[in-house]
Amino acid sequence: MITDDELRQIMSNCAAAKRADYLPFIQQAMQEFDITSYLRETAFLAQLAHESGELRYMEEIASGAAYEGRKDLGNTQPGDGKRYKGRGPIQLTGRANYAKYGQLLGLDLVNDPTVAATKEVGFRIAGQFWKLNGLNELADQQEFKAITKRINGGYNGLDDRIKYYERAKKVISKDDSVAAAATAGGSDQTASAGQAPAYPGTALRQGSRGGDVQTVQQRLSDLGYALGVDGNFGPGTAQAVIAFQQKNSLGSDGVVGPGTWAALWAS
Repeated sequence: MITDDELRQIMSNCAAAKRADYLPFIQQAMQEFDITSYLRETAFLAQLAHESGELRYMEEIASGAAYEGRKDLGNTQPGDGKRYKGRGPIQLTGRANYAKYGQLLGLDLVNDPTVAATKEVGFRIAGQFWKLNGLNELADQQEFKAITKRINGGYNGLDDRIKYYERAKKVISKDDSVAAAATAGGSDQTASAGQAPAYPGTALRQGSRGGDVQTVQQRLSDLGYALGVDGNFGPGTAQAVIAFQQKNSLGSDGVVGPGTWAALWAS
């Protein structure tokens, strides 16, 4: 999960107070929309840095009048241009897009469009756009130029975007999948044998990564819960843990502490 220090190094012109204010919502959006690997994180944060001016802009500076009457954006009613101007770190523009992403996120963006510029909603829109448009898959293939075209419609600012991309690749840790692959073999064998491996000493929760997470995922999969085994404790893993906890009267916090860990191999 992206840290404040990593964000500071990628977006060096972003004020500390703003980083602290925005970081939890960036983290939540990245988790919600599966932007949870090294390649996905670096590409997403690089594009975010360019599009938002290092989190300086959450709303288009122009009035939006230039979008008036743009049927391709769904702006068919008087005032739609200004009403549905670009908002969010990857700017959402046009009545049709406000309606589409509002429906996907369960929000009424048509009647309350300004919330798209808030930290609570703006980063979720960016994450939803990213996932919906196949940018996770392009990031996995390091197709950064193709990502730029899907966001921008062209290649405006490509050099600046690449600058942030190269910076992010130097800053973000790439430990996760490597560590998981290196440690998973023995743990998986122990798990499948029905004997609990040693508790890692630290509770595992959404945002955790590595071999211990992969061990839990494999055990849940063996018990019939449908989820991927990738070493990243994302929303899908959290839901499986909650389902297991509820079934075994362990509460439902989605955290794998000592009790849940032991119960997984007692089942």
